[in-house]
Amino acid sequence: MLQESDIEHLPYLHCIIMEILRMYPTGPLAFHSSSADCKLGGYYVPKGTMVIAHLWAVHNYPKETEKFRPERFEGMEGNRVGFKMMPFGAGRRSCPGEGLAVRVLGLTL
Repeated sequence: MLQESDIEHLPYLHCIIMEILRMYPTGPLAFHSSSADCKLGGYYVPKGTMVIAHLWAVHNYPKETEKFRPERFEGMEGNRVGFKMMPFGAGRRSCPGEGLAVRVLGLTL
């Protein structure tokens, strides 16, 4: 019988979880407020502007993303690949339940 302590020794299971979260993020949009004037994608964004990121589009940008391929996450440490993979948001406003959700997904699968 699989125990909770065994999950950290199952790297392919972690890859499957990350692939599921990439294809079906918990929330398709992430909201952030810019803390300083900046440029984003070549556009000027003044301080205090609400920026909305479409996470599903970020996770599925390169072609070939329609296929379920957990191998793309092999060798990855943690739950993020820079800002290319952020199923629970990023920064101070990220989901506080991320650790619990990933743990429960592992036990469920």
